[in-house]
Amino acid sequence: MNVKMSDLLYCEFYKINRKRALLKLAIAVVVIALAMTGLSALLKDLLAGMSLSGGLADYDARIESLKAEMAAIQEVSGWTDKLIIGNSIAGYKAQIAVLEYLKAHGVSSGSTMAFSVDGSLGLFGFDLFNFTNFCMSVLMDVVIIFLIVACCRTTCGEYTSGAMKMQFLRPINKNKFFTAKWLSVLIVAEALTLISFLLSLILGIMLYGPTALNVAFVAGSVVTIVPPMAALMITLLINMVQVFAYTQATMFICSLCNTYGKSIVISLLLIVFGFGTYLEYVLAIPYVGYLAFFANVNWASGISVDAPIFKGMSIWGMIPITLLWCAFFMWFSYRRFNKKEV
Repeated sequence: MNVKMSDLLYCEFYKINRKRALLKLAIAVVVIALAMTGLSALLKDLLAGMSLSGGLADYDARIESLKAEMAAIQEVSGWTDKLIIGNSIAGYKAQIAVLEYLKAHGVSSGSTMAFSVDGSLGLFGFDLFNFTNFCMSVLMDVVIIFLIVACCRTTCGEYTSGAMKMQFLRPINKNKFFTAKWLSVLIVAEALTLISFLLSLILGIMLYGPTALNVAFVAGSVVTIVPPMAALMITLLINMVQVFAYTQATMFICSLCNTYGKSIVISLLLIVFGFGTYLEYVLAIPYVGYLAFFANVNWASGISVDAPIFKGMSIWGMIPITLLWCAFFMWFSYRRFNKKEV
């Protein structure tokens, strides 16, 4: 008789929370969030009166300045330089599109900020949206490290130690067993993402109050202005999607490795330290981003003035390609897991 799925899930949750790991992780998240709050409050006092305008003041002058910068880069930069975020022509076009939209719709200067994928800039924004976005970007690194360690431990760790062999002495369906493993990690990681968001939001309200500038999202030449709370909901959704995608990618890496050490090193290098994106840079071919997982999973770049990583990419292509990559990762992982000899 096969073991019930609920029993397998309970077992995997117990493994994840071994030695009160989740409590220790929650404490670490709270401490980091409080540290970010203290740092932001200190910088606000030191830099009184300074804030990031997002380049939305003096529309005409700023538009002409950006066009001049873009033209200069097109003349002196090599073709590979135009693919990098800092010198992206698409990034300049996105900034110009936002400014022209605000000017055409009579939006007053200083009432709206352009969304940037660089969350670290929010440290100097000194309002609810910027602080919450910055604090979340820091806490998301903790969540992603957790899900990588949990995935590698529950698969390659058990395989290396021989614990998986003992579990398969029972009549366990391999598909259910594998589903319980990745689903338990995913549920905990998504819960931590939601908790991190709520904690960042509460601390932001306590520090800066409930008001903030409206946020302008840009996808190609399409500009949309949303209230700060709606913008935070969008960033939360993107973070939750990234957690889902990185969980699938990590399980895929674990299916290729038989040892805990190898799987966790490769996962950390590719995902946390961004080596996956750097490898995509090496290719340096326009439109190659549509074939790359790490370029597509960064949905925030597709709706920000930082623009997508590679030439020709857009959010409308990034979304379905990310989902196709996730489907491939899970199909391959299930296939490999069923063939493991324990």
